[in-house]
Amino acid sequence: MGRSGMGSVGQVPPSGRREDFVEQLCRAHEAQLLLYLTRMLGQPELAREVAQDTYERLHKMYRPDEVMFPRAMLFKTATNFALMRLRRARLESSIIAGSAGMDEVPDETAAPERRAIADEINERLAQIIKELHPDLRKVFVMAHIQGKGRKEIAAQLGISLKSIDKRMTRALKTCRERLAACGIDLRRVD
Repeated sequence: MGRSGMGSVGQVPPSGRREDFVEQLCRAHEAQLLLYLTRMLGQPELAREVAQDTYERLHKMYRPDEVMFPRAMLFKTATNFALMRLRRARLESSIIAGSAGMDEVPDETAAPERRAIADEINERLAQIIKELHPDLRKVFVMAHIQGKGRKEIAAQLGISLKSIDKRMTRALKTCRERLAACGIDLRRVD
């Protein structure tokens, strides 16, 4: 086994090219990585997206001759991306639905005050979304109303995944700030 720790399949290519290094690393461990990420994230499509993000990061950040344990680096990088996705999903769902479950049909047996509060929050959130900058609103609506994935949104809008992430983060932050300015903290709404 060579310095890279990948065995003959994953040894640093003689050319030392990043492309060859990442390709061999991918071939050697892709099935295991996808299984691991699918278990972690619960969705095969999301696991494939995270794996792709991981390969892109490895290609950009590491030179083959600098890597002592490629498999460990691959799984650590993938784990970090998966954790970022899980955190982002938790943040998005707390902003969109909040603990009030705004994405569900209101319970008709709920107290009238609670229905009124939920209705007011929904109205304010709808208004805030309408007031978002058009670029932010497009991404927000495509993701949270239409249920499209990041790659699909990026392809339709002709922008990078990084731009999608930035726009989504700005849209969510704006929604949270504007709701807070109205005195609404979704983390405290029952």
